[in-house]
Amino acid sequence: MLQRSPTYFIPGRNANDLADQLRALDINENWIREIVRRQILFLQDAFTKRAVAEPEAVKKELLAGVRAYFGDDSDIDAHFTPKYRPWRQRIAFVPDGDIFKGIKSGKVDMVTDEIETFTEDGILTRSGKALKADIVITATGFNLSVLGDIAFTIDGKPLDFLKTVTYRGMMFTGISNMVWVFGYFRASWTLRADMVADFVCRLLNHMDARGKHKVEVALRPEDEGMTLSSWIDPENFNPGYLMRGMHLLPQRGDKPEWQHSQDYRR
Repeated sequence: MLQRSPTYFIPGRNANDLADQLRALDINENWIREIVRRQILFLQDAFTKRAVAEPEAVKKELLAGVRAYFGDDSDIDAHFTPKYRPWRQRIAFVPDGDIFKGIKSGKVDMVTDEIETFTEDGILTRSGKALKADIVITATGFNLSVLGDIAFTIDGKPLDFLKTVTYRGMMFTGISNMVWVFGYFRASWTLRADMVADFVCRLLNHMDARGKHKVEVALRPEDEGMTLSSWIDPENFNPGYLMRGMHLLPQRGDKPEWQHSQDYRR
């Protein structure tokens, strides 16, 4: 497996201890799902906040989870120690440590390097290592397709999203009757997609009840002079594909309603 740079991993059981305990007590299955759902959301939120407040401690714990599978037999520094603090990019969950077991057994080789070029039978890395491959799955280095790369126009003029301000990460100033469904970076994408769908339904019903056909968000007088910045804070989330597309994304303000929140509970 070739990677340009390491990522953080969280190995764990492909099961939920709390769910197993509640089932052993013959608790109603619907209750179990709701309780476990709330536990997962709580723990995810707490872990994310710890990654910001105590990055070195969280980093040490994550690397210890990987080291538990390898001991001193693997180069943790070269292949499993990212250059960024935890949660500035997505963290991969490894069910039952499956990929680590594959590497430990010798079935998988980990290579951390950059691609120099493709060859007739594989890849030549920047350091000069030739990797033979029957098939190559490209999984990195892509450019973000913002809003499907649609060339929007308003009254015949090209729309520059960088000149708009996002309303709660789903609508944009100066653009009527459009909602963008964009999920979370640090939690299940569909958690936020569901909330946006609920909002759209409520909004459409509200418009129907009032006989309205057009809706648009706009900055209020009290928002005049509000500090604007990039759509997402690069100090907290900075994957390359997102950073390369910032010029295609709307801006955010310094008030909650003019930001794309990553806090499901809020």
